[in-house]
Amino acid sequence: MNTRQRQSVLFQALGHPDRLHILEILSKGPSCVCDLVEQTGRRQPNISQHLATLRNVELVIAERHGLNVSYRLNGAKLAELEQNVSTLLKSQPLVRNR
Repeated sequence: MNTRQRQSVLFQALGHPDRLHILEILSKGPSCVCDLVEQTGRRQPNISQHLATLRNVELVIAERHGLNVSYRLNGAKLAELEQNVSTLLKSQPLVRNR
């Protein structure tokens, strides 16, 4: 997979409101699925599916602690995402509505 394809997959993973909500929650610190279910109001299978998508693009890291799994943001991948967005914004002036 080339760079643009990887970027496309990453941006697609960000294309769902529930996944953005999960990332927002995780930005405050690690959480388990049960906490994410409670905070989002979504069902556990739905949250698990979204976490799998976020893990596949490496935005989220799962850490096992005995029987419990906690999820946290992957700072290195977020920095890469920030760089990608920054590059796109620098290459094209934004058109502002008046």
